[in-house]
Amino acid sequence: MAGTEVKTAAPLSADAPPAATPLPALTLRVAGRSEVGQRANNEDRFLAVRVDRHTAAVATNIPDRDLEFVPSQTFWALSVADGMGGHAAGEVASTLALSRALQFSQQGSRSFVSIGENEVREIMGRLDSILASVDRDVSEQSATRTDCAGMGTTLTAAAAAGDCLFVCHVGDSRLYVLRHGVLTRMTRDHTMAQQLVDAGMLDADEMKSHPAHHVLTQMIGRGDADFDLRLVRLQQADRVILTTDGVTDVLSDTDIETLAAAGDSAAACNALIERALQAGASDNVTVLVADVELQ
Repeated sequence: MAGTEVKTAAPLSADAPPAATPLPALTLRVAGRSEVGQRANNEDRFLAVRVDRHTAAVATNIPDRDLEFVPSQTFWALSVADGMGGHAAGEVASTLALSRALQFSQQGSRSFVSIGENEVREIMGRLDSILASVDRDVSEQSATRTDCAGMGTTLTAAAAAGDCLFVCHVGDSRLYVLRHGVLTRMTRDHTMAQQLVDAGMLDADEMKSHPAHHVLTQMIGRGDADFDLRLVRLQQADRVILTTDGVTDVLSDTDIETLAAAGDSAAACNALIERALQAGASDNVTVLVADVELQ
């Protein structure tokens, strides 16, 4: 499908650090779907997680006005992974990446009443450490299991607290934000074809048909992944969209912008999946959509 590509945000830039003020309450209305497409099996995986933390004084003689804690907090994580490898190794890699990321994120995690510049640096460092551990685990499995030799996976994820969305990315799955009907891509593909476009040696419209379109320059599973991390400041009614390349191979960003604007998160998710299948997607197709509510 043809269409002019919408704007792409630089992967390593970040919105302005937030002021260290109390975080607004964040609710995400999430829908996800994955289909095998024309492949023999589904190597895509997606995961959306909600973490609730509640604080209540059970015994104290301190007046309520002097107890400065947030009674409840909700944190969110969204992720998609597109595995690759012989036999079932691709689905092993994508499943392992998401499950290990969840496991590592629960070790030593802490809540944030507010997020300022110092906290942004701390969170970014923590995310980088988690992703490096995931990369090592998948790499070790690839090296020690003969049935998983050479396996790897993309990983595109976001951790959200209040109006702060921390985007983590390696590979060619994508994360978009739809705001007031305008779609912005928040990730940049780690492919040889994208490098040629960046170097001015290939036109962006030719990228999908180039032989190096699916040749990844970064991935999880080799033990040396270089992750893109960025902060996105959320606004009320934003729509966050994560997809694997089975969708973006057959739909332009303009198509995605139009389809993602319709209905609630479930309707948008189904519209994207159905159109990708109708367009003849030869790969697995996976979409995760989250609507933002801030209070």
